[in-house]
Amino acid sequence: MVEDGYEFMANRGLVTIFSAPNYMGEFDNNAGILNVDESLCCSFDVLKPVDRATFKKMQKLDGGKA
Repeated sequence: MVEDGYEFMANRGLVTIFSAPNYMGEFDNNAGILNVDESLCCSFDVLKPVDRATFKKMQKLDGGKA
């Protein structure tokens, strides 16, 4: 799990992308999405986790499936 959704390692030769925000309901980590365009230019989208109170409300509305 990486806190910011993505993390560079090995002198930026490796990047870890973590796509599960609020991992297992126990961490306040972000999720990351790596975007690569036609010219191989990379950018990231970062998704912040929903706060726990909102998550619990979503679970109730969704019948516990969220």
